[in-house]
Amino acid sequence: MSWFEIGNTILGTVGFAITIVTLVKVQSVHRAQTEERTLLRRLYGTESLADHLRSAAGFLRQGEQDARNLAEELVRMCGRIEGISRALDSMNRLRGTAGEQRMVRLVERGYYTPPFYNRVVNDAESNADFLMYRNLQVSAVDLLQSMERAAKRGVHIRILAISSAADDSVLEQASLVLPWPQVPPDTLRRQLAESEERIRTVVAGWPVRARRNFEYRGYVITPNMHFARMDGTVMQGFVGTLSPAQPDQLEDRGYVELPRDREPGATLSRHFEELWAQSGGQRVVGGDT
Repeated sequence: MSWFEIGNTILGTVGFAITIVTLVKVQSVHRAQTEERTLLRRLYGTESLADHLRSAAGFLRQGEQDARNLAEELVRMCGRIEGISRALDSMNRLRGTAGEQRMVRLVERGYYTPPFYNRVVNDAESNADFLMYRNLQVSAVDLLQSMERAAKRGVHIRILAISSAADDSVLEQASLVLPWPQVPPDTLRRQLAESEERIRTVVAGWPVRARRNFEYRGYVITPNMHFARMDGTVMQGFVGTLSPAQPDQLEDRGYVELPRDREPGATLSRHFEELWAQSGGQRVVGGDT
């Protein structure tokens, strides 16, 4: 077998190995921590592979022209392997300086739909907070049953929605940004009042432990935020845009999941707490009932 044929065989084998290593390495940049990347390098042997390629290149340079050409190709492959390793190391340093930042997660659809509510309530371990405009969905019997079960197991649930006692100007502004179905201010006031009464009546029949973990208040300022919190995560959609800008179907609304203890999730959390404090006089159902 000639040097050229031997070289092609070596080159094909090494190229396949590098392809596998490259795919694994690129994926690990996005999902692995330092220990995982170190383990992968050890398992796939990128350092030892580069050393062997350098040795082969040095030997081939002593032979014919075809062998020397193959040697140069192997040297280039060494550079690719080393580049992958450096990229992994750079990502590790960035993660360290960023303090292990959690990524913002984009969810393309399903914001403030019945499955969204149920996921927040059912998955919550300590708290579930909702800041909304209209209260129709949270007055649904099946969702209230889910909230009762969560409250009985110790989840603290707080709901903030526009109060039926808000001024006409507040309801007029709200009607401009309400998602489908849009209603005039007087209809919105009636809907808010009916839903408040339904929630009040249903929660009154809960056991004491569940009632103590459930609070509902109405706010009377112009609405400007809309989001939910579940334990350490803030889920914020884009309902505050004008109604014509909203998707045709509620299920198509996207949202982002943000860490509660980092910006901008921390600002949204402070907004909720401030509005909650301001709305103490508009308590529909209190945690002390």
